[in-house]
This record gives sequence, C-alpha cells and structure tokens, in this order.
Amino acid sequence: MTPLRRLASVVRWLLHRNRVEQQLDDELQGFIEMSSADKVRDGVPPADARRLAILELGGIEQTKERVRTYRHGALLDDLGRDVRYAFRMFAKHPGFTLVIVLTLALGIGANTAIFTLIDALMLRWLPVRNPQELVQLKFTPADGRSPSESFSYPIVRALADQHEMFAGVAGFSGSVFDVGSPGSVSRVPGAMVTGRYYETLGLNPVIGRLLTHDDDERGAPVVAVVSYGYWERQFARSPAAVGQGLVVNGVPVTIIGVSPRGFVGANVGSIADVTIPVAALPQINPEAAPLLGPGNFWLNVLARLHTGVSIPEAEARLAAVWPQISEPVIAPHWPASRRKAMAEAVFQLSSGGTGWSYLRRMYMKPLVVLMAMVAVVLLIACANVASLLLARASARHREIAVRLAIGAGRGRIIRQLLIESALLSLIGAAFGTVLAWLSSRFLINLISTGPARVVFDLTPNWHILSFTGAVAIATGVFFGVMPALQATAAEPSSALKEDARMSGSRSRLLPSLVSAQVALSLVLLVGAGLFVRTLKNLQNLDPGFRPEGVLLVDLQARGTVLPRALLDDVERVPGVVSASVSTHTPLSGSIWSEPAVPAGQPLPERDTAFFVGAGPRFFATMQIPLLAGREFTDHDSADSPAVAVVNEKFAERYFAAQNPVGRHLSAKVRGRSRDLEVVGLVKNTNAAGLRKAPPPTVYVSYAQLTGGNFPAYPTLEIRAAGALGQVAVAVRNALQRSLPSATIDVRPLSAQVDATIVQERMMATLAGAFGLLALMLACIGLYGLLAYSVARRTKEIGIRLALGAQRRQVIAHVLRGAARLVLIGIAVGVPAAWAASRWVESMLFSLKPSDPAAIIGAIVVLTTAAQVAAYLPARRAARVDPLTALRHE
Repeated sequence: MTPLRRLASVVRWLLHRNRVEQQLDDELQGFIEMSSADKVRDGVPPADARRLAILELGGIEQTKERVRTYRHGALLDDLGRDVRYAFRMFAKHPGFTLVIVLTLALGIGANTAIFTLIDALMLRWLPVRNPQELVQLKFTPADGRSPSESFSYPIVRALADQHEMFAGVAGFSGSVFDVGSPGSVSRVPGAMVTGRYYETLGLNPVIGRLLTHDDDERGAPVVAVVSYGYWERQFARSPAAVGQGLVVNGVPVTIIGVSPRGFVGANVGSIADVTIPVAALPQINPEAAPLLGPGNFWLNVLARLHTGVSIPEAEARLAAVWPQISEPVIAPHWPASRRKAMAEAVFQLSSGGTGWSYLRRMYMKPLVVLMAMVAVVLLIACANVASLLLARASARHREIAVRLAIGAGRGRIIRQLLIESALLSLIGAAFGTVLAWLSSRFLINLISTGPARVVFDLTPNWHILSFTGAVAIATGVFFGVMPALQATAAEPSSALKEDARMSGSRSRLLPSLVSAQVALSLVLLVGAGLFVRTLKNLQNLDPGFRPEGVLLVDLQARGTVLPRALLDDVERVPGVVSASVSTHTPLSGSIWSEPAVPAGQPLPERDTAFFVGAGPRFFATMQIPLLAGREFTDHDSADSPAVAVVNEKFAERYFAAQNPVGRHLSAKVRGRSRDLEVVGLVKNTNAAGLRKAPPPTVYVSYAQLTGGNFPAYPTLEIRAAGALGQVAVAVRNALQRSLPSATIDVRPLSAQVDATIVQERMMATLAGAFGLLALMLACIGLYGLLAYSVARRTKEIGIRLALGAQRRQVIAHVLRGAARLVLIGIAVGVPAAWAASRWVESMLFSLKPSDPAAIIGAIVVLTTAAQVAAYLPARRAARVDPLTALRHE
C-alpha cells in the first residue's frame, strides 16, 4: 500500500468514527425530545421536562458510555466466535494446520534461540540491587594505546577512595581454585575480588556475612564467600557451613558466608563458586603475588555512582582528580614517557548493569549476523505460509462468496482470516519457544572454549517472551494480510460459479512468493558457504607447528619446586616420543612481550617481540622446523651464557637477509637487561592466533629463566606415538605417583588449537543449519505451488494426454515452470547475496565476499533441491488418467 492510500484509509476510518459518534448523538437527542414532549403533555413545564428526561437517561455522556460498553461486549462476543470458528477450521484440516505451525515454529524458534543468547550475554541485568546504577570503567592512555578495561589493584583502591563520586567500586577477576585435601582435589571456578565488591553490588548474604574492606587488607585472615549453588551442592544448605574450613590451593580458608541465590558473579558467562579477597593472593597463589603491585592490569571494575551523579559528570570529575592521585599508583619502573601517558589517561564510563564479559567483544558481530540470518529464515517461512494460505483461500472461495452474498462485510471476513493467521502464529511461537529452550544447551556448547566452560542463565524472562510475542503478532499480520485481502477481492457472483478459478493477481502472487523464497534462500546458502569455507581455511592453515599427537600437561604443585628429572620420568612412559617444557603454549591466549633489538642499538621503551621460555627438545616436540643453528640443550643452564633462538620474522626485521646465528641481542627479560647470543633460527609460527600474522619471536632458555628447576606451575609438551588417550592416562598416572598432591591436567594440543576457532565453528554450524532450513522451506513452497497448480490443471493435463502428449513431456513442462521460478529467484538472489556478504567480509579468512566456489556451490545445491521438489508434482501430473479427468470435469 502506497503512503497516499494508507493516509486515505486512515482518513476514512476517522470519518467513519465521527459518523458513528454523530449518529449516537442524534439518537440520544431524539429520545430526549420525545420524552420531553410526553412530560409536557402530562403538565410538566418545558424547562423541567427536558431536565427530567436527561436525568432519566442518567446523563448523555453516561448513556453514551453504556452504549459503547454494550458495543464492546458485542465485539468481544464476535471475537470469541471468530476464535472458536478458527479452531474448528484447524481441526477440520489438521494436516494443513500442522504444516503451517511447524513452519512458523522453525522460523520463530530460530529467532527466539538467537535472541535468547543475545539477551543472556548483553541485555540481562545482574541480579543485584538497582543494577541500572552500576557503571563499567575503562581508560585510554594518552600515548595512543588501545582502550583498556583492566586496572591494577592500586588503581582500583585509589578509585574506591573517591567517595564524592562513587558509592562503591568493585574490582574482580575470574580464577580457578584447587579445592580439597590432597587426593581429593577438585577444580572450582571462582574469582578474586576487592573488599567492596559485594557492598558495591548491593547484595545481602543468605547466611553469615559477605566480604568487606577489612578482609582485603595485607595480613588479614584468608576468608571466602561461596555461592548459593556451591553451598547447596557441597553442604546441603547447612548453616554449619559458615565457619568451616576450606582448603583452597593447599591453604586453609574460612567460609564466612553464602552469596544470594541466583548471583554467580559479575563476570557474565562464568560462575564464581568461591570468592576470595585480592589481598590474599600471596597466600593463595604466591607466584602471582606481583599482581598486587602497580603496572599489572588484571582487574575489571564496576562502580556505583552516587545518587544525582551522572556519567558525564563522573567522567569530568575523574579527569580533574586522576592527575592528582595517579603518581603513587603508576609503576615506578616504567619509562618516563609511559608514566606520563598513564597520568594523562582519559577514563570512560558506560552502563554496567549487565556485568562484564570478554565474550561480548568476541561475539557481538557474529550474533548480529546470525540475528539477521534468522530474520531472513522467518521471512521465508512467512512467504511459505502466505503461499499456503493463498492456496487455501482459493479452496474456500465458495464459503467466502456465500458469506459476502448474504451480507457479511468484507472487513468482517478479513478480521476472521487475520484472527486465524494470528492464532496460527501464536501456536507456532509457543512451539518455537520450546524449540529454542531445547536448543539452548547446543548453543552454549558451540561458544564454550576449551576447559573454560561458558555458563548462561537461559531461562525465559520478560525480554524473551515479549520479543517472541511481538515477532508472533508481526508474523501473523505479515503472512495473513495478503491472503485475506485476496480472498475477499472477488465478486460473490463470479466466485459462486462452479468453474471459478484464481484471480489473475492471485495467480501471479503465488509464483512471486516462491521466487522470493528462492532468492532469500540463496542469500543464506551463499553466507553459509562463505563461513564453512572460512572454517576450512583456518583448519587447513599451517600454523608452523604440528599439533597432532601432542599432549599438554598443566602441573599445579603449589609450594613445591619440581625437579628437572621430572621430564626424564615422562619420557620413560611408553608411547612418549619426546617431552619438553615452556612458559607459553601455542594459541593459549597468554602472551609475554619484551623489548629486544640487536646488540649496540638503544633498548626501546616499547615491547618489540614476543618471548617464550622453552626447554630442550621443545622445537623437536612441537615440530617447529629449525632453519639454522641449534635448539636449546641441557647445557644451556643457569650458569652458562644466556642464549636465544629467533624466528624468521625477527630475523627479517633486524638482520635483513643475513644469518642471525652468532649475533647478540639486547633485551629486557622479566625486568632484567640481558645480553642474549642467538644460537638458532626457526620457522615462523602463528602461536598468537591463527588469523594473526606471525609476530617477531624470541625464544629463551627455560632453565636460564628459572634457575634450572621448574616453578610450581610448569606446562609440559609431550609428543606421543599411538593412541593419544592411552598415553595421556599413562602420563597422568606416572606424574601422580611422583606428585600425589599436585593437580594434573592433561589435554591434547589440537583441542587448544580448535578452541581458537570456536567463533568460526559456531558461524559455520549455525549458518549452515539456517541455510539448510531456508532451502527446505523454499523447496516446500515450490512443491506446494506446483502440487496446487497440478491439482487445478487436471482437466488441461488430461486433454494434453488425450491429444497424444507423452508423459515425459508433461513432466518436462512442469519442471520447466519450476526452473523458471528458480531462475528468477537466482537472478534476484545473486546480487543480494553479494551485497550481504560484503557486510561480513571482516569475518572471512583467505577468501573474498564474491568467492565463486561459495556462489556456484549455493546455486547448484539450490537448483538440485528445487528440481527434486518439483519432480514429485510433475510425476503426479504425468500419472493423470485422461478419461477420469475429463469425466470428473
């Protein structure tokens, strides 16, 4: 409908409403006049007679209201009859109803499932007091570095002292604790939090008390708060849990309270079953004690503004206060330029009521893209249902014509048909909500990365139910209005004829809807092809090392220095080919960078290379090719000259085409200036990320970092031959015998590599599923149109066969009609797919949006499926008996 016609319809409705009101006024005035005349005849003065007549009516406005109420009641009765009639029609045609409901359930369910994930990750309020008052803090240094959401512990404490701005400031960081006595240790997710964490969030304990500022002081007793779920699982909700001891990382900790039910931490997507004050870090994790000092940024921050303080006002106040309080909380060992940039940093505040999560930055665009894809799926479902309803309306043309002929208004029938559409949509939405809830666990598994499981509360809330309801109503109107208008467009006299057929406009509309479904399906299939090819490209990428057959072993023997002979014990395990140790494993997400340049050059203030501490046989175990020189050996000990191995990228940047072996580097290693002799050159690796270019990397001797022994948290790399699972069990058993109190985690390196492409795997899986769903719906629409067309053309097909047409000619004729619709859809869909794919270009890897393989593959799949869908009605048409068809007609 054009804007001019829409405006005209609104004007007509307003005029109609005014006419109704005027008619009501005229009727009431006429009644008053007649009543007044009767009273005057009875001897009542004319002025009093009119007043009495009005009083008898109860007032004109009150009478109008009663009339309106009566009319509304009648309208409700009409609506009730329409609903009951709709359900009778559904029961009369259960197969037709089931197909529509399932189609809508799939379309609406897909939308609800993706929106549920968006709601859980980005929109759902934290279960705390007045979450809308919380803000999240980040800052941007003045030297052009990227904005940071992480703060050092001294900065968090300094911000918490700004009482004129903040009612509370909470710093927190997710962690994993080893809980239990030796022999019964389990890994429990938790968090290190600052003292005002619970106070800032405005929470009250179920029992006991929560952490306070005094608990977050050096030397304070180590205490912990457990979550309601952990209290329920481990202590059966016993009040005696408060005051009990809990062994965390081998350290006795006292439970002081239980957090409220439903609250599992401010880090959305993770669970914090045990929270411990940050100040207890030296006792809980001695190796991480330096994190308490300035210069170590690892805490995320939520703050609660004072009442009446707005976000712009708080930012202005921080800009004025920060230069005054920054001096003691900036790392003193930083270069002067970096200290100055930090002192001039700009703070940004944003809404923090939904908590914090690193997953938002990772999945924001993928979820928006998936939301657009499921919206297209819903459009295809609507077009499919509209086609079915148009066909159904043609079958009901006599019923509608009779109702029009005996006086039913067109609007009354349109309302009836729209109510049927709305009910179908609501029923489909109900089933779609169930489908979305059932698929929620599958969605969570798709975005979980490695050992860090993602946990969301996907319970339907008013956000989700409102969204689903709105989508259901909009969908019902969208697919119902055209069939309703078309069904009532024909004149009753022509519709009542026995040989009535579809109107020309309706016959053109059905093929148009099918071609539109084909075009939309092609868009989704091309997108699915691009994401699947992106995943394959990343899986086939050579990262510079071979992850197959490698096991990673994380040892956590707190308070223990592990002997170098531990590697010898591991190498004696059957199936172990070689073993080594390192500070960082490829694609773990952990990065260590330092400044390093050729000797004689001034050491820069910025970091220039990635660093990795590696033990003997590291490159052989990881199968990183050695291009020149040698790798580390047992002779590269703490007492020998410091050595290093560099990769190709570092050599290209600093030594051009020359061999770097034998050269010396000036570097700062863990805060100490070192002179390193380059003893080897190795191939580049994508250890920092498969999508990232290999960075300049310097490998240093692990023994020269640690004094010859292993610290309490080494990671071992083991190359195994044979069944990896059996070797993993044998390695774990061997290590457990030597270290009975240690926590040992053995996992394949390939799983760690796969965890880095979880986003691409999610997009390929879901985009492929939605593409196949769209293809199925489009094929159903094509099949339905052709089956309907064949049924209506039975007489024509019978005549063709009677005149000598071959059955294969009839099949070819039907298939040509289907091919014409598909070609029209492809002609529209190809440019639409190209335009849409440019929107996701940044998410692709090693291919362009116009990738021929993805486009041609989508066209081939679509045309093949369409021809299969068209063949069934075509074969049915070829089996028509000419005599039977003509006798029936």
